[in-house]
Amino acid sequence: MFKENAPTGGQVMTKVIMSMVTLVTLSFGLPQAGQTQQDSTTTMLRALLRRLDSLERVVADLRASQRDTTQTTDEVAALRAAARAAVGDAPSNTTPTEGQSRTRNLQILNPEISVTGDVVGSMSAASQESAAFRGTPREFEFSFQTALDPYTRTKVFITREEDFEIAGTPERETPAADGSGPVQEAPGFEIEEGYMYWVGLPGGFGAKIGKFRQEIGLYNRWHTHALFEVERPLAATTFLGEDGLIQTGASIVLPTFTFGPATQSLTFEVTTGNNDVLFEGGSQMSYLGRFQNFWDVSNSTYLQLGATGVYGKNNDVDLESRLFSLDIALRWNPGQGSFRDVQLKGEWYFVQRDRGIESLSGNGGYLQANYRLNRQWILGARTDYVEFVDNAPNILQFAPSVTWWQSEWVRVRLQYNMLRPAGEGANHTLLLQFVWAMGPDKHATY
Repeated sequence: MFKENAPTGGQVMTKVIMSMVTLVTLSFGLPQAGQTQQDSTTTMLRALLRRLDSLERVVADLRASQRDTTQTTDEVAALRAAARAAVGDAPSNTTPTEGQSRTRNLQILNPEISVTGDVVGSMSAASQESAAFRGTPREFEFSFQTALDPYTRTKVFITREEDFEIAGTPERETPAADGSGPVQEAPGFEIEEGYMYWVGLPGGFGAKIGKFRQEIGLYNRWHTHALFEVERPLAATTFLGEDGLIQTGASIVLPTFTFGPATQSLTFEVTTGNNDVLFEGGSQMSYLGRFQNFWDVSNSTYLQLGATGVYGKNNDVDLESRLFSLDIALRWNPGQGSFRDVQLKGEWYFVQRDRGIESLSGNGGYLQANYRLNRQWILGARTDYVEFVDNAPNILQFAPSVTWWQSEWVRVRLQYNMLRPAGEGANHTLLLQFVWAMGPDKHATY
């Protein structure tokens, strides 16, 4: 920037011209009559030359300043253009130019893809029988997740599952629709879940539609490879089947509210009641409601209590089913970078199935404890108890386990199951589980 009293380019040139005129006048108009006059003229010429040199330096400085100002202006303009491009305000050319790549734009449209593997080796010894070893590729899961738009998301889980045996567990066969006998299911890929859900709805509501794991208890929403033990609790598999309660319909979550020291939430779901165990593969509607309380006991401890009710019919076999469950979870985590963690959980199910004049009921549940020693090691134990709805013997099971997280992607678990039906001998099973995952959805519980 120039100072206010700095001469402009025009003023400088005017002074230069006036100096030259003065020089010419002195050179030709002055009298030549004496040495004194000549000395005076020489002195004046020298002064004029010095003044001319000074003016030339001023002109050079002005020109340099003008060049710097232009360069600075160009740099500011470039920065502004870069800022507009960064926030998307800069005008864009939608016509692809030669050699321009659209790979990064297409990458944004691709879903997040994850793959999980779960292989179990088992050595089982049923009561009064010899031990048998078996390796089972229990589950392979492909997960696809993406944002459809600013308001909706979608998740699709495609799985291939194969069951393995826990010694002493009663066999549960799924009857065929025509009554010809049990269904023989071969392992194959199927859609475990596929649903769309809304986020940011007015008032804090949540909504979901599609095929999904329903909100019952503590673990039904969890995928099998993410459980604290190798298999699901015995009560859950007895009353809901090996895979849990997975049906097609709609779910709505009401806004959370606070009453006293706790935060409450309500969930309602309407689905097709086709669960093979609870509804025997029906096609009528089933209804689920869940109420949940959450307390922050302290900065490191929380307590959760929940209650769930399920009701549905299957008119094809004149069946009406009701299920009610209670669950509790207590967790202690000191935080602040510590990997120590203690979790205590429990659930209890009550089931009633009415078929005409016949009514069967049963109940059962579990207690579970898990203690994380550090980043890699977790100790756990679970006790199950079940009274079957089909008047089978009551069953007691104890399952301790130790889990080693080799890394975020690889997990190894050793588990022992001791299962004893009432009035019978104990059955023993030793399980070694390997779980690995790749992609952003590593060992996701939901």
